Amino acid sequence: MANEDLIYRITRAVYDRLGGTIDDTMVEQLVTDIYNQVRTTATPRSAPANDGSAAQLSVMDGSSDRMVISVFGLDHPGIVAGVSQILADASCSIIDINQTVVQGKFAMVIIADTSRAGESTAELKDRLRLAGEKLGVRIYAQREDLFNAMHRI
Repeated sequence: MANEDLIYRITRAVYDRLGGTIDDTMVEQLVTDIYNQVRTTATPRSAPANDGSAAQLSVMDGSSDRMVISVFGLDHPGIVAGVSQILADASCSIIDINQTVVQGKFAMVIIADTSRAGESTAELKDRLRLAGEKLGVRIYAQREDLFNAMHRI
């Protein structure tokens, strides 16, 4: 089973059991913990899978090295610079960026490569959230694989 499909199925089970009112951050943490437990007991990466193909890559490969960052708030100078500086300080590369202003409301989405980050995803998310408070915007960040799986629901 592909990683994204497994993450989707775990996420779906968590939402089914705990209901739609649960905090998305809590779901992300639960899914990550469950997936990591499943991964550590799964077939080793170098061993062939049951279907004869190479074993699936772990959740730490591919899109788990990318982060989806959403920024929302009232428009003012310095928002893009502030968020970009945090990513640069963490040795993250911006893969894609899109921002718009609609009637004074600012919205931006960044896809960042975090594979060279000198800190954990949780630490980077906290730094982005705190920077958002200082910048007067809301910043939401999530690993891309979890983002994709959670938004299939």
